[in-house]
Amino acid sequence: MLYFFLSYARGDDDLSVQKFFHDLSAEVRAHAGLASGEEVGFFDVHSLEVGASWSPRLVDALSQCQSFIALVSPRYLLSEPCGREWAVFSDRIRRYEREVGVTPSALLPLLWLPPPQLPSAVASLQYHNDTLPEAYARTGLRQLMRLQRNQDSYYDLIVELARQIVQTADAHQVPHAAMDVDFEGIPSAFHSAETSPVKVPSQPGQSRHVQFVVAAPARGELTYDDLATVERDIRYYGATSVEWAPYRPTLAVPIADFARTVAERRSFRSDVADTAGLAQKIGEARRSNQIIVLLVDVWSTMLREYRQALAECNQLDENVEEPVTAIMVPLNHDDQQAQVHRRQLTDSLRAIFFRRTVHGDDVMFRSSILTHQAFDADLQVVLEAARNRVFSSGTVHNRPTGQTVNRPILQGP
Repeated sequence: MLYFFLSYARGDDDLSVQKFFHDLSAEVRAHAGLASGEEVGFFDVHSLEVGASWSPRLVDALSQCQSFIALVSPRYLLSEPCGREWAVFSDRIRRYEREVGVTPSALLPLLWLPPPQLPSAVASLQYHNDTLPEAYARTGLRQLMRLQRNQDSYYDLIVELARQIVQTADAHQVPHAAMDVDFEGIPSAFHSAETSPVKVPSQPGQSRHVQFVVAAPARGELTYDDLATVERDIRYYGATSVEWAPYRPTLAVPIADFARTVAERRSFRSDVADTAGLAQKIGEARRSNQIIVLLVDVWSTMLREYRQALAECNQLDENVEEPVTAIMVPLNHDDQQAQVHRRQLTDSLRAIFFRRTVHGDDVMFRSSILTHQAFDADLQVVLEAARNRVFSSGTVHNRPTGQTVNRPILQGP
């Protein structure tokens, strides 16, 4: 018996997804009384891209599995293949409901990276566990796995989830998919006209403008300060800071241009700047209820000018409970120099943003973003989180309606 099918979007921290699959599989075997090595779940290490053909093994697994685990993230909800996998299993659940009159708890969405909005079908089926900390709802299962202090909660979730998967398989036999189903032509559950997302209502004054500030050296600055001792690869840099392109060769365009594309897709207006006058930029953004997203090259923390600008930014957030300046740190997993010097670079970043790195669960601080796909997903979450923070703590500008008149002055007799 195939107990569960793990559905996820490629680029959502694939190594963590793989660890989750292996941990859950081991626990399912234990609850089902099976020997180690028994296949209990399906995990497609390649995932599916739009237009790709479904492998016979994936079709068989999706047709026969008894539970469907979805790792929900912004990227997952944008993926048509993931929406089609969901649709296939949903149809099997509906057939069981019609035949037996019971709805099994077999379709289980987990928040991997919390999206700013959820399709109604997903929102109504979220997996809940009383042992999960509050951080799960804010930052998701991926971050829960990363933080040592949440390890007990993570393994409690694995145990409870495995127990539910095995109990569901024992109590309900979800029918296999029909033999004549056109898997290639099934519409996505997240992209049909009938699917309505659950959104936070738009509020007056909420910011839809974001300024991306790039903290990265220009090519000519790679010989300054502490960088003079490192033969830094120049292919990632341009004549100016804003031309920094950390994901080359996979993503050839500068990261600021890519970020603007993502923001536009989320209906945000945007512009790009370097770190000159960064403190003033942040002050002006706060007064006008706009969003600042810092795109930080971790190598820039080894340069005096950038260290000072970033430290000033950090100082502005010191006395704020929920900083409204977002910080994103792309770190290409194919950049061999970055991997060699990773410890030194991480320490340098932590020295500047100590408060935000020590807690590790601030949704507005994203470090070590290893791929441009992960950057895309993280930025979507950051933009919505920043917009909500600006709305809750931003400056209120109230203007009286109607014609302006002089304030009356009362005079005595």
